[in-house]
Amino acid sequence: MNKKSICTFCLLLLFFASCGPSPKDLVLAGDEKKAANDYAGASADYSSAILAKPDLYQAWLNRGECQMQLGKYDLALADFNKAISLKPNIAESHYNKGISLMKLKKYPEALESLTKACAMDTAINGNMALASCYFYAGLNQKAILYFSKSLEETPDSIGLYLGRALAFYQSGDLASCKSDVQTYYKSGGSNPVGYRQIGLAYVKSSLSKVSMDSAIVYLELYKSKVTALDAEAAKALTLSYLTRGRQLMKVDMEIEAMADFSKVIELDPANAESYYQRGKIMVSLGQNADGCIDLQTALKNGNTDAQKLIDIYCGDYL
Repeated sequence: MNKKSICTFCLLLLFFASCGPSPKDLVLAGDEKKAANDYAGASADYSSAILAKPDLYQAWLNRGECQMQLGKYDLALADFNKAISLKPNIAESHYNKGISLMKLKKYPEALESLTKACAMDTAINGNMALASCYFYAGLNQKAILYFSKSLEETPDSIGLYLGRALAFYQSGDLASCKSDVQTYYKSGGSNPVGYRQIGLAYVKSSLSKVSMDSAIVYLELYKSKVTALDAEAAKALTLSYLTRGRQLMKVDMEIEAMADFSKVIELDPANAESYYQRGKIMVSLGQNADGCIDLQTALKNGNTDAQKLIDIYCGDYL
């Protein structure tokens, strides 16, 4: 190729390059894809715009929003930080940064960004995000405040009642926890976590039979709707049945008490007291063979009181 041909070829390359989409056009193309929920495609357009013009603030911000939608919160955070470095006074960037930090469980930093965003632009409705962030940061009184503000703004957002109920429980306000959970379900809520929380509240508030009845109802509802009980709920349900079984024995309702002790054994197969109490009831009803097996199991699991009954009733069975 001669020198003239080379020059012509270079001019053609420059011509075709100049005919390509501008960074602004790439951002607009990305915006269309983002509006259509094509976040990967939109992100690619914003990346091309950034490559052509690295100081294009909107491309960084919009790509960060796409990364959030794709669950790539580390990448989103990097994009929002870049957007902030280019234009520090845009509240939207600080708000999105705060949400990304919250998703990454960096709650103190998230609170700083969210609070800053809300101070910069009072039109930002950040109460719900702040409520969640304060809750996960363990600052329950602040969480309750912002859940309440959110409910004032959006009273139909029934999930806020459940969120506030959890914060009330963590702060020790069990009556308010119960009230909010009941309101949540009356308003059409369906998350089984509410049953768990109100059940725990009843266990924690009183060991009366009425409280144990309520705790068992709610915790059994929770159990029926989840694959497996978490450790705290399992412990609370076990305690509820065990406590109610003791109370029933005090009023000579042995058959009902035996059913509760059997429930405890289902939940906690090594619970020595329940084997002891159930064995004692069986022996009193003349079911010595089965009762003695329970008493022996109680003894093996550490209940030394079982030995006395074994000595009296179980000589012919063990």
